[in-house]
Amino acid sequence: MKRVLKRFVAVTVCVIVLALAFGWWYTHPGRGPLEYVNPGEKAYVETVEGTTVLHVKGAPYVMGYQHGALLKKQVIRGAMSFQNLLKDGSKEIGVPVFALNFVLDCVYRRCAPYIPERYKREMEGVADGAGVSLRVLRRLHVMSEVTERNCSAFAVFGKATTDGKLYHGRNLDWNMDAGFQDSPVVILYEPDGQAPFAAVGYPGLVGVLSGMSMKGICISQIGAVTLDGRSSGIPLLFLLRRFLEESRGVDDATRIVTNAHRTVGYNYVVSDGDRREARAYETTAHHCGVFTANDSRETVEYAIRIPDAVFRADDAMDQTVRRFQACSNGYPNMPYGSESYDHRYKGMAKDIKASFGKIDASVALDILKNAAMRNTNLHSVLCNVTDREMWVAHAKGSEDACKQPYIHYDLKQLFLPPAQRAKP
Repeated sequence: MKRVLKRFVAVTVCVIVLALAFGWWYTHPGRGPLEYVNPGEKAYVETVEGTTVLHVKGAPYVMGYQHGALLKKQVIRGAMSFQNLLKDGSKEIGVPVFALNFVLDCVYRRCAPYIPERYKREMEGVADGAGVSLRVLRRLHVMSEVTERNCSAFAVFGKATTDGKLYHGRNLDWNMDAGFQDSPVVILYEPDGQAPFAAVGYPGLVGVLSGMSMKGICISQIGAVTLDGRSSGIPLLFLLRRFLEESRGVDDATRIVTNAHRTVGYNYVVSDGDRREARAYETTAHHCGVFTANDSRETVEYAIRIPDAVFRADDAMDQTVRRFQACSNGYPNMPYGSESYDHRYKGMAKDIKASFGKIDASVALDILKNAAMRNTNLHSVLCNVTDREMWVAHAKGSEDACKQPYIHYDLKQLFLPPAQRAKP
């Protein structure tokens, strides 16, 4: 009997040790080599109306190292904000922080095969340049696969605007308790072999939340909770970045999103300021609806069609995508009465119709502010995509971004070396 018991204990211990070893291996994916980088050789930081603008240029690891080294304090603060977010989540759902970290490590591992290598190397560069944990950065970049956002986006152009130019507005409505808004940054990227672009976000992020490329592509997304999701695929932040780097028009964006191995439910508005057109993409893991302005396929009774305007909140117009949605009262219910439909989607439609043909930057800003959710409006961005201009506001403490001053960025000037810029 003692022999049997000893064998049982020995086997149990072996199984536990093997399980722990496998768990450690699974949650610690390998990484590339360290490289020597002089962060100040091609990169620099400047201040625009009191805000931080970071310029990075070169290969993926090089840009990441520049980012981490030049904004070291801010990246460390951002990592702390992320830890605060996890602590808040731990209290809210009653799960220890280490368990949340383990879940995020597993999600990253499942997503890793779908993340372009250049983004992995850039994250490694940020971690090395700032001296922060690479695992923390990896977890941060898959948060969008396990959390919800209540955002809004619109693009207006052609006959809807005073001059035919394309204006693209985007509200990021998300958690403000973690403190990400305390260290905002605009990063101007000049990546080797890809389109230059501007990203509005926070130090430590390699993926994109809001932004516009110098090829005239502007992006935005809206959380749209679905039952058709999975934990493996390309994370949202990297899909948005691919739109900016790889697209030369909305046809490219359509190809990227339809061919992507997607994770959870999101709607997207992507616009092209040169061709002056925009598309909405409504996605789940296995389905993608593509819509243009005033699209005749928007046949659901709650759809509001407007010429030369594309706008979205959570509500899907594609009937297959809608069938899986748990947001906006959930299918088979109509979205009427939900904040997504009544405040954001219908609110944008009402404002666009009321100002149709008279929309300029000032009017577009009003539409954007009206659509923002209260007490969760982390940042708010308006782009004149045709002229490569941005107006950006970030929340201040617990006060919404839409209540803050919008800072103007002329990207055509900012992408030039300071000595070559037009004098005010």
